[in-house]
Amino acid sequence: MMSRKNAVISLVMNTVIVLSTIGIIISYFSGNDGQYHIPPSFRFFLFTTDSNIICMMTAAVMCFFEIRFLKTGKDIPLLAVALKFAGTTAVALTFGVVVLFLGPSTDFVTMVFGGTSVYMHFAGPIIAFVSFCFLENIHRISKKMFIPAVVPTFIYGIVYVIMVVFIGSENGGWIDFYGFNTGGFWYISFPAINLLSLGLAAVLRLIHNKNLASAGNLPEGDKDR
Repeated sequence: MMSRKNAVISLVMNTVIVLSTIGIIISYFSGNDGQYHIPPSFRFFLFTTDSNIICMMTAAVMCFFEIRFLKTGKDIPLLAVALKFAGTTAVALTFGVVVLFLGPSTDFVTMVFGGTSVYMHFAGPIIAFVSFCFLENIHRISKKMFIPAVVPTFIYGIVYVIMVVFIGSENGGWIDFYGFNTGGFWYISFPAINLLSLGLAAVLRLIHNKNLASAGNLPEGDKDR
């Protein structure tokens, strides 16, 4: 069971995730077009926005159960932790792609710390990582949970390939704004991004489960399946 101290800290962090994401999304429709002058509707084509919304929704679920736990003592269910795993994996991928690929290939400081990017690309993923891996250690993340954790990346990748490669901007699709089809190598970048997502999920699971065991929250007979 989560300690009350961890529940309070996690609740604060998840509330920050929810309110910050909502505030930034609202700002897009209030004249904030960012460093790259992106129109509001186009924001939802970006995995940065989508991943942070996913994380926000999973953080909101965690908030609900943490408040219930603090009021009644009723434990937080596995579903809430599994959903937070998926949300954290999504923003971890955003962080990883920005730091490893987009930042070095463009203006790193602007890409990571410019305007709302400082939260969407950096602070949000860090808050989700810390809360999931070090505070919400109440259920083991099994290997089966990798599937829902990486599904958002896989679905987005399929949509991106269809809109960029098979439809194309000249026919009403998307421009290759992430550069994943540079040189026509989408068939390399697509599996690479999904492998990165899977790798990040594995790291998150490893850290989460390690802290679960060290905190003494691992149920007897719980197998890694």
